Order: sequence, then C-alpha cells, then structure tokens
Amino acid sequence: MVSKIKRLPTLAKVALLLLVLLLLLTAILLLIFLVPRHRTAPLPPAAPPGPADNCSDRAVAFDFSPFLVQYKGGCVHRMDGTARVPAGVDAATGVSSKDVVIDHATGLGARMYLPAGAGEGKKKEKDLPVVVFFHGGAFVIMTPFEPKYHDYLNALVAKARVVAVSVDYRLAPEHPLPAAYDDSWAALNWAARNADAGPEPWLRDRGNLSRLFLAGDSAGANIAHNMAMRAGSGLEGGAAILGVLLLDPYFWGKRPVGAETTDPATRRRYEATWSFVCAGRYGIDDPLINPLAAPAAELRGLACARMAVTTSGLDDFEARGEAYAAALNGSGWGGEVVRYETAGERHVYFLDQPASPKSARELAFAAAYLSRG
Repeated sequence: MVSKIKRLPTLAKVALLLLVLLLLLTAILLLIFLVPRHRTAPLPPAAPPGPADNCSDRAVAFDFSPFLVQYKGGCVHRMDGTARVPAGVDAATGVSSKDVVIDHATGLGARMYLPAGAGEGKKKEKDLPVVVFFHGGAFVIMTPFEPKYHDYLNALVAKARVVAVSVDYRLAPEHPLPAAYDDSWAALNWAARNADAGPEPWLRDRGNLSRLFLAGDSAGANIAHNMAMRAGSGLEGGAAILGVLLLDPYFWGKRPVGAETTDPATRRRYEATWSFVCAGRYGIDDPLINPLAAPAAELRGLACARMAVTTSGLDDFEARGEAYAAALNGSGWGGEVVRYETAGERHVYFLDQPASPKSARELAFAAAYLSRG
C-alpha cells in the first residue's frame, strides 16, 4: 500500500492530504459543539499558595486547632476569622459603618458604627452612649471586619442606639500579649478623647462621654475587664467608664472553680494556649487571665459603675464567669453586678446562631444594658 501511494501523482497526494485534514477538522468541531459541557460558569481564580509554602521549616510548632497552626519556620496558618466585609450602610438595620486608623505606626484601627437617623438634621445632640467593643477569637483570630462580628455590631448598634468603636487590635502569635491590651488601651483613650473634643465627627457630634461603655465577647471580654482595671489609673481627659459588658468571658486558672472541668488534658490544653498567646510572659494564675487570683482590694479598683456578665451553660468558661461575678460582688466593690445566663448553649453561640430565639433574647439584654442612662 505504501509503495502505491508513493507512485501517485503529486496533485493526487495533495488532494488526499487535504481530505485527511478536513476529516480531522470535522471531528474536532463535532467534539466542540455536540459533546455536552458540564462547566457552564467561569472557573474561580486559582487558589493562593498554601500556608506553609514560604516556610523554611514546615514542621508544626504549635497546633491551636481549630483556630490556627504555627509552623517551625515561623509561618502561621489561620483556619478561621480571615474573611472580611466592607464598611457601609447595612441594608437590614440602616446602621452606617466606616473604618478609621488610630495609630499608623502600629497599624491600630477600628470599625465605627452609627445607628440609622443619628446623623440626620441640622441639630446634633451628643446623646448616644459610646461603646468600645473588643472582639473575641482567643487573641489569635478574628477582626472587626469578619462577617459575624460585623453583623453582630450592626444588630447591637441598631437595637441599643449607640455609637460603637470595634477595635482591630493586633493578634498573637505575631504580636503576643500584651500587644492586644496595649492596642485596646490606646483605642479606648482615642475614643474618649474624640468623644470629648474630636476631631472624629461621629464621636465628637453624637457620642455622650458620660455614657461610656466597654463590651466584648470571649477574649474580648477578657480585654474589657482588663481595660476597666487599667482605667483605675485614669483615662485621657478624665473620662469615666459607666459600665462594662462581658459576654462569655475568657478567664481561666490553675485550680478548678465550681463545676469547671477537672479533666487534666483539658486543663493542660488551656494552660498551653494561654502561654502561646502571651509567649510565656504570664502564668495561668496571673490576674490578666485569672481575676480570681487578684486580692479583693485590687478588684475594688475596677473603674466602672456597672458590670454585666453573661455565661452559657455548655461553655467551659461558664463556672469561672459565675465565680468572677461573685468575687466582684464579695470584694466590696461599690458598683452593680448583673448576671445573665443561657442554658444549653455553647461558647458565644449568639455569633453562630444570630437568628435563634436565645440569641435574640441575649441581644435584647445587651442592648438594654448599654442604652440605660
């Protein structure tokens, strides 16, 4: 057969080659247009490089699951709390939000919130309580821009009608404690200073500095307590904190209190994670993490007139939150202690289940507490 093809005239060879090419092209077109295509939408962008791709050593140095993993090469892979939503006007509540820079040197910033209608009209009264809010996340994850916190602040500001400053403090392990405390203290003084004389317009024109509150959940509640303790030495401009709201506060200690777990592995784990976030600077019975270790005279220095503590029945930190409220009451501190308990729920459940009836009731409690004169 090969020898016969070789004897064909040149023109016939060209015609045969064109025929073969035409058949191949026909087959390709049939594949393109007749075979069903399952991918009708554009492909998503390529995934970013893996968390340890730039690490010199990918061995795990500390596993803080489900929050993060730190590798021996120094890289940190956060498993949660990295999503961001922009500021603006919330469609559901009408609350306005904006992002501000507090300290360019450290990168400290905040997301601010103003309830609907608060900026309208020519007459502006300084009538809104000022709430400085500290988010949770074990000191290692989350920001004010994370969707759950953004939604929670929108709902809280709408219901309580307050102007809020949600602090974007630095996170461990890149910035171990006391970085979060120092950032929070700077943000609190910034808020007090601007509510007094500006230049930040939402605080200057709408914030009533005589109704200054601190609030936070989990690690943020820990921060709120410690800011109220530090405020005993005075805030800028002589401002005073009216009240503090601790939502499922993150406190711990060496010895169990009340119904707190006695499981050795669990207790070792909490002790190890605390050491991780503070780079070993503070022991597990330091008053920063265990206010119960502070003498009564020290607790009496809490610089606010009211304290509200919420706890959840299935939370590992419930018993110590209850003990904290009791210790404050028994210390001789002259303020008012309010307790709020939610049975059958886990730690900061209201962030994950915002539409549940229990979450709605706790939100109503928080809003009423923050809007009291």
